[in-house]
Amino acid sequence: MRRVGVLLGVVAVVVLLGPAAAAPKQRVTITLTEFKFTPASVTLQAGVPAVITLVNKGTVKHEFMVYTRPARAVEEWDEYAMANTYFQGIDEVEVEFAKQGAVAGTNLFEVEVQPNRTATLSFTPTKKGTFEMGCHVEGHYEAGMKGTLTVK
Repeated sequence: MRRVGVLLGVVAVVVLLGPAAAAPKQRVTITLTEFKFTPASVTLQAGVPAVITLVNKGTVKHEFMVYTRPARAVEEWDEYAMANTYFQGIDEVEVEFAKQGAVAGTNLFEVEVQPNRTATLSFTPTKKGTFEMGCHVEGHYEAGMKGTLTVK
C-alpha cells in the first residue's frame, strides 16, 4: 500500500510540473570578459533542450553570436551572422535578460549583454556540426573573443 502512495505522489509531481520537469536540460554558463569566452569551447547534444547562461564580467558590452564558420574574411559581421546564424530555422529561441525581461523568436542572430548583466538563451539544438561563437563589438573578435560550439 505504501508503494502505491509513493508512486501516486511521483505521478502527481510529474503531472503538476509538466513536460519541463520530465525533460532533462543541458546547462552551460559562458563568462564574457575582455576579450574572451570562458569556456571557449562548448559541446551540446542535438535534440536535448539547452540553456546557455551568458555572464558579462567585463567592463564593456559584449555580443554573443553563433554562426557557420566563414570560408574567407568577412567585411560586415552583422550581415554575415544574420544570414548564417546557428539559430535560423530553430522553432523558438527564448532570451531572458536578468531584471530586464525576455524576448522569443525564430530569427535570433545576436545577444548583447551589458557589463555586470546576465542573459539566458533557451532552445533545442537541431543542427549538428561545429560552429563559431564570436563577439563582434568593434575590435573584440580581432582581440580573440571567439570560440566553438559543437552540436553532436
